[in-house]
Amino acid sequence: MNTKLTIPSPLQKIEDPVYNKHNLEVFIKRDDLIHAEISGNKWRKLKYNFEKFKSGKYDAVLTFGGAYSNHIAATASAGSMFQIPTVGIIRGNELNEGSNATLAKAKADGMNLVFISREIYEQRYERIYHEELRREFGNVLIIEEGGANFLGAQGVAELVQEISFEPDYIYTAAGTGTTAAGLLLGTKTANIIAISALKNGNFLRDEIGKTLYYSLFDDELVADYLKRLTLETEYHFGGYGKYTDELLNFMQSWKAKTGIALEQVYTAKMIYAFEQDILANKIAPNSKVVLLHTGGLQGVLNNG
Repeated sequence: MNTKLTIPSPLQKIEDPVYNKHNLEVFIKRDDLIHAEISGNKWRKLKYNFEKFKSGKYDAVLTFGGAYSNHIAATASAGSMFQIPTVGIIRGNELNEGSNATLAKAKADGMNLVFISREIYEQRYERIYHEELRREFGNVLIIEEGGANFLGAQGVAELVQEISFEPDYIYTAAGTGTTAAGLLLGTKTANIIAISALKNGNFLRDEIGKTLYYSLFDDELVADYLKRLTLETEYHFGGYGKYTDELLNFMQSWKAKTGIALEQVYTAKMIYAFEQDILANKIAPNSKVVLLHTGGLQGVLNNG
């Protein structure tokens, strides 16, 4: 496995007549290029969690995810890279290690895959369930699904230091809200536009607020940070992991225009929403916009 990480990740300017017409400078933060297998916000969110593992007396890293989880794939790869044992608690006891390429690769990277029912999976945030897992797997460092914790947000906040200017807007896809929280923490004035990849994603604003509180411990300060957050929930294309022909066609046209591949779960929905916001005049003229490519290409559909 390639053990080199590309940090800082490239910041690439995107030229488009529509952007020029609206006097916008548009850049894409290529976190998809950090590493072929541990790319995007997955590495950002794992970085400090893995440092915590190395500084403690843990037996393994244990985390949670679905059958096609980018987080599971990245955690398994990082465990292989740093020689850290990993355990993946996978939603769906009808699945197995060979159900798809994501799970097969995680197994090949040494992850102990444990398949549980969807009902038990609902307990993944419960302290009692965590105690049961530690009795079974030893003193494991438990990382929340998607790397959604304080350490994950701190890792994401660092990426802003790799941008030589303060953007007017940063667009990101949102699944747990951790990346949006990290971007709010890492910026001073930027408007953070989070595009929910989930149906009925309005709850993400509360999740982002909770993550901010773990860093700020001040309700008024959290409320002040949240003033810079816009959560858009109408671009889920049917829900998490769902997509339409319109979205797939958009992915294809974007790749033809820029040479940059997207994936249908997160990043394509985010950039589609961004271009719709331009047409709706939601972005102030003469603005600098950064689109965060959060990786996840291991689960991409063939988009030409």
